[in-house]
Parts: sequence; C-alpha cells; structure tokens
Amino acid sequence: MKIVSLTEFSLSYTKDSPPALNGINFDLNSRESVVVSGLSGSGKSTLCLAIAGLTETFPAMTFKGVIRRSDGANGERARVGIVLQNFYSQITYLRSTVMEEIAFSCENLGLPRQETVRRVSEAIDMVRIGHLADRSPLELSGGEKQKVVLAAAIAGKPDLLVLDEPLSQLDPESTAYLGGVLTELKREMALLIAENDPYFILKVADRLVVLSEGKIVADGPPEEAITRSSVAYLDLPAWTMCVAKADEEGITRENRQAPPYELNYRKAISALKGPN
Repeated sequence: MKIVSLTEFSLSYTKDSPPALNGINFDLNSRESVVVSGLSGSGKSTLCLAIAGLTETFPAMTFKGVIRRSDGANGERARVGIVLQNFYSQITYLRSTVMEEIAFSCENLGLPRQETVRRVSEAIDMVRIGHLADRSPLELSGGEKQKVVLAAAIAGKPDLLVLDEPLSQLDPESTAYLGGVLTELKREMALLIAENDPYFILKVADRLVVLSEGKIVADGPPEEAITRSSVAYLDLPAWTMCVAKADEEGITRENRQAPPYELNYRKAISALKGPN
C-alpha cells in the first residue's frame, strides 16, 4: 500500500526563487525504507518536509503537481513522525525530564496513561537512553538530544517516520546501533531518511533515491542506484575512493571479515569503473 505519492510535484520557497523540488515523481510504500541522498542543496530536506506535510508552515511557498497521502492501518489519515535536521527545535524544554519530554508525543495523541507509559518505556529501551530518563533536557549534549527526539517520534508509532540527517550528532557506535534500530522499525512502519553515509544506506535502505537540483537522478536498490553517472551527485566521503582503489590494486585483505553491507558497498563502488 502506498503511504504517499508525488506526481510531477514542484515546490519553490518563494514565488521568484528557483524550484527546490522540480517535477518529482515518487511513491513510498508501507513498511518500505527509502534513503534520500544528494549534495547540499539538492532538495533532501525539502522532500522530507513536503512528505511530512510541513510545507504549509512556509506561507510564501508555491506548488505544482499532486501530493497524495494514503490512509493508515485504521482507515485514518496515515500518521507521520519526523526528526528534523534542526532537531533542537523539537524539544519543548517545558518538561522536567527526558521521560516526560518523550511522553509529550503520546499525550498529544490522547493515549491512555498506561499505553503512554508502555510506549515511552519501549522507546527509551530501543534508543538506549535509559541513563538519561530522569535528566533535564537542558543538560543534554547535541547527540543525546537527537536521540530523545527520535525516541519521541518512535513512541508515537507513526505509519511513516521521516528522518532528516539522523546521524549528524551521533558517534560511530551510536550510528551503527541506530542502523539496527531502523532495520527493526521498518517491520512496523515506512521510513524516509535523508542521509549520505554509505554504510548506513546499505544497511537500512530498500531503495536509494539520489537528488540533484531538486530532481531525481537515480532511484532503485542501493547497489544499482550508485553508478558511474549518479555518484557525482552523492556526497560520499573520501575514503570510499580509497576502498575502490585498494580493491582495484588487489591489496585488500581477503581474510578480513567485512560485514555484508560493506561487501555490497564495494560491489556498488566497482560500478564506477564499469558502464553506467
């Protein structure tokens, strides 16, 4: 079932500005995990906002085309949770503790007290922030605040969870763990994630959508979407070229136990040396 569908969808932030999204055709299905990648300014955050239904907060925006959001599992409008790139703005700072901050998302849904307690407990365990539960949100680091906002979004159990650069403040260990969390979550909900980290993409994504200047230039399984033509539009770290060169020169250690998604990534990078 389609959660959201965009048809020839274009969006500009003002009447006279160039389109941030330009003629987008895009479908996102239930329990599908889609990662959106691209260089800075390619339209990743704008696509997240449009799909989450937050573009209405920009009164000067102009639109063309059609965007449709389907009904959720209970016949109601599909519920969307989002972690913004500026996640700091999503913490109310009106609650004394992290636990109360996360509970706020459930209270907004009008959930019974027992259900709220259960969901908050599950979300805290899932994101591994039990040690923060009784602390004030004002005392947290950037990475800790990002985890709190993610836990609050998860506690709401949306039909679609939108994450705009969810790794920006996380250390490598937390990044690896979050990949596992999202892999579990996509059994329950659709995921739309704006992210450029290649390991994360291959671990979590069913589809990779590459944007450039507001247009989709590649869309498919990550191993297929990363090609000689699309790689120019990806913000890949410099070490990826080192990996490709090491493989080409035959100096990669064969006995190294690389995880499956790393092997897949090397396979994808090998496309740079082959035809499109």
